Amino acid sequence: MKNHVTGYTYSGKNAAILAAVGVDSVCTFKQAVREMGVPGKNMKGIKAVASLFRFSKELDDEGNRKMIWYSVFDAKAVLSRKAA
Repeated sequence: MKNHVTGYTYSGKNAAILAAVGVDSVCTFKQAVREMGVPGKNMKGIKAVASLFRFSKELDDEGNRKMIWYSVFDAKAVLSRKAA
């Protein structure tokens, strides 16, 4: 399970989430539009395959990092919409 645009291989809980979904490569909405050249209107109707998380660099009042959630889409489904 990797990010189609950056080539980043997911690890930890994010890898487990993607393994449960059964996709090979994913991308975020912004990556699909900016990097893959898929018009935003063509993304309409594609469902996110998973919600992944990362930790912010900034600390909160208690000294903990905030979790930032983001949705990812199956890269194959996104690329199929590029030609549409």
